Amino acid sequence: MKFQSVPVQTTGASYESRSRPLSSQRTVNWYQQVLDQAEETFVLIPFPGLKFFTTGQGIDRGFEKFGRFMFQVKGTRLILFTDSRSRDVGQIPGVGRCIMANDGENLFVVTESNGVFKYGNSILSEVTDPNISGANSVDFINNQFLYTFSNFTSVSNVGDGSTVNSLNIIGEETEPDALVRDFVFDEIIYRFGTRSTVAWYNSGVGNPPIEKLQGRIFQVGLAAIHSVVRTDDAMYWLGDDFRIYRASSGAKQVVSTEPLSTEFAKYSAENGTDVSDAFGQTITLGGNNFYIITFPSANKTYILNESLGKLGWAELSSGLDGGRYQGNSFVQYNGKTYVADVDNGNIYTLDIDTYTNNGEPLRRERVTGSVNGDLLGAKGKRLQMSKAKFIMETGVGLINGQGDNPKIMIEHSDDGGRSWTHGGWPRVGRLGEFTLQVEYYNLDTFFDRIFRISTTDPVNYSIYSATIDVRKASDL
Repeated sequence: MKFQSVPVQTTGASYESRSRPLSSQRTVNWYQQVLDQAEETFVLIPFPGLKFFTTGQGIDRGFEKFGRFMFQVKGTRLILFTDSRSRDVGQIPGVGRCIMANDGENLFVVTESNGVFKYGNSILSEVTDPNISGANSVDFINNQFLYTFSNFTSVSNVGDGSTVNSLNIIGEETEPDALVRDFVFDEIIYRFGTRSTVAWYNSGVGNPPIEKLQGRIFQVGLAAIHSVVRTDDAMYWLGDDFRIYRASSGAKQVVSTEPLSTEFAKYSAENGTDVSDAFGQTITLGGNNFYIITFPSANKTYILNESLGKLGWAELSSGLDGGRYQGNSFVQYNGKTYVADVDNGNIYTLDIDTYTNNGEPLRRERVTGSVNGDLLGAKGKRLQMSKAKFIMETGVGLINGQGDNPKIMIEHSDDGGRSWTHGGWPRVGRLGEFTLQVEYYNLDTFFDRIFRISTTDPVNYSIYSATIDVRKASDL
């Protein structure tokens, strides 16, 4: 029987099942994007590299865009930035991540057990109102600030985020639950507890001037105070059941896959690590919104392309060891995305034409879907392979240096990814070699095979699809 050319699921999300033969797919430092009106439906696009912007001293504790400026808590200092300059504006004690909110004139910074601070009129001061000091989080709605404690929320006076009328304090009145954080999205106040989430709104009347939104209760809490963030279209958070949720238009849905949620559950305190330190970020890249969540204790980072839902998951990693992504905080300002380094005082910009992280190589990896007898209508039968052809952008080599003759490493596994057989290094093409075919030859027989594609070359590797030439081994 002649070899038949059949498609291989090359693009796709990270989806590693507990049963590896079912799925061992991984996507690292690529992300999946839909191609409109193109021959291929999806493409794997390289996640942008990091381009150096500025340096400094101190551990990153968070960004906030405020008026014409962006602010960063770095070490114990509050730093004001523009595209061309920076200025130290005062001391913010502590070491943990901060939560910030502003009304366009005043910036409020809530630290982890080290007080609440206000920056306004070029002056940084500590807020001393006992109904605010010691809050766990802050947010803003309709000219008032919300300060969350474990048992109640303080609603600031109108136009003055540094004072609270003692009548404007309200507890968790719907569920017997401890509060974690109040978060504002689409004019709704989501009051996150440890096991439930209740929607409120600003009525503008009464003390306090907020009321419950009838019928909008989510029976899931917030597992990590810094994991809840929003895009223009949706709000995301890590639930107390280890699933990632998305809320939009008053309804919630699970956007994490079962294997991902199982992986997150492994990070729980029962297994020696934790999820409470997880933190989320959102960015817009190439017209797509992304949710990025990092688990510091587990040393892992995941990214979701909002438009693809559960099909949009991938992993981000820095360096070559597979650890978490080095970006600790993101802020989008004046058309650029700024990224703070977790290990030093550096700030970078995400740059689509940069394929290293500040000059350091990064490893991109894709583990494909499986090839088995189902593709030939021969379920459970042994197959023989002739070659695999990978459809990707070629002729992307650099003029000189690493990447002038770019190659990808291709390996295959016949046991669900438990072990790998080194296949070779097909060339992807020097600059201008646009017609080069990326092919991998192998005449082994197998029941179920997956491929692993990886590279560290700093070039624009985009992967579209693949085909494999196979036949039933019984026909030999």
